[in-house]
Amino acid sequence: MAKSRLQGSFDTNALLRLVLGDVPAQTAAVESLLEKGGIFEVADAALIEMIFVLEKILKMDRSLIQENVFAITRHKQFIINKKLFEKCMPLYCAHKSLSIVDCALVSYARLRKAPLYTFDKDLIKYAEGDAKNPV
Repeated sequence: MAKSRLQGSFDTNALLRLVLGDVPAQTAAVESLLEKGGIFEVADAALIEMIFVLEKILKMDRSLIQENVFAITRHKQFIINKKLFEKCMPLYCAHKSLSIVDCALVSYARLRKAPLYTFDKDLIKYAEGDAKNPV
């Protein structure tokens, strides 16, 4: 039976090992930790950094990145801001000119039902009224 109490949190590197399986010893360590049970937090910043690394460093396609993010957000052992990433990832996949940070900022605004003030014209254009110029 899995432990249900909080065991800790995962950083970007642990998430990358889980997604990529590229460092066998580290991947095995992360998988072993999960097999022991328990719940782990994943901060928005860790997942956003993972997305950045997958796109900018490893040149992964945004649709594949989205699949990996959704696998993490749906993992039963992770406490994660699912609402944010459910809003953020479709915007990220649809608009290549927007960074993951831009998409997250718009998504935070949408979740709070309050505008995001920015001077970024692309962000205003694609945010569908959720981002505004402060002037």
